Amino acid sequence: MARLLALFKLRNILSEAAAVHRLALVRILDLINGGRFHIPSGQLRVGNRINGRDMPIVSIGAVIGQAQVIPSGERQWIVNHRSDLRTFNEIY
Repeated sequence: MARLLALFKLRNILSEAAAVHRLALVRILDLINGGRFHIPSGQLRVGNRINGRDMPIVSIGAVIGQAQVIPSGERQWIVNHRSDLRTFNEIY
């Protein structure tokens, strides 16, 4: 799982083909509690990666999907994989 930080295009103007690369800067997040659901909320929790290399640049095609990530403590987030009234009321 990763947080999207930026989207950008890179074009080689010196090349005859002038290829354009569509790229994304992301921050890799690690699952907390071994990826098990947090019992009270029923949601997954993620946090900043402790070891280095946490901000790679990847092809936009590598991005599979999206989820709402809600701050929960210092450098931790709840991954809201469902949108229903109960979850909304618990968070807000």
